[in-house]
Amino acid sequence: MTDTVQIEIHPIEPDEIDAAVELVKKTLGEYDAYDYDNGNLQDLDPSRMEDLYEEPKGRFWVAKAEDVVVGTIGLRRLDDRVCKLTRLSVHADYRRHDVVQQLTAALEEYARGAGYRRVICDLLTRQKPAAIFLESAGYQEFKRVLRAKLVVIAFEKAL
Repeated sequence: MTDTVQIEIHPIEPDEIDAAVELVKKTLGEYDAYDYDNGNLQDLDPSRMEDLYEEPKGRFWVAKAEDVVVGTIGLRRLDDRVCKLTRLSVHADYRRHDVVQQLTAALEEYARGAGYRRVICDLLTRQKPAAIFLESAGYQEFKRVLRAKLVVIAFEKAL
């Protein structure tokens, strides 16, 4: 028998920022990805979030279960037709509860409604579970680059 977990997805509230940052840090740590991100999470600094993630430039969502932040995802505008998926993180205890699917569905629905035609994202080659998920969700690899001695894979999805 599988436990049913009720997940609520909504735009982040100011009182959820600290929990979201901690979750992102934890998931980056799982994949030793701080070296790519420099461990600074500048885009999640409350003073910068408004500039980067508030409409019409973007949006940032959290997934909550039992009033606890268990997932995050962000959308940042690159131009009128292209947006970037950022900060997709899901707590390890909730990875088998479709949280990642619900978060990406919310982002893609919003992106379509905002007129975006394409979503891009990038990750390190060591983030294999994320790459597998993105491919299963219809994202395709379109390039690899070497950045700071790390191989970064860029994915895209037409909306």
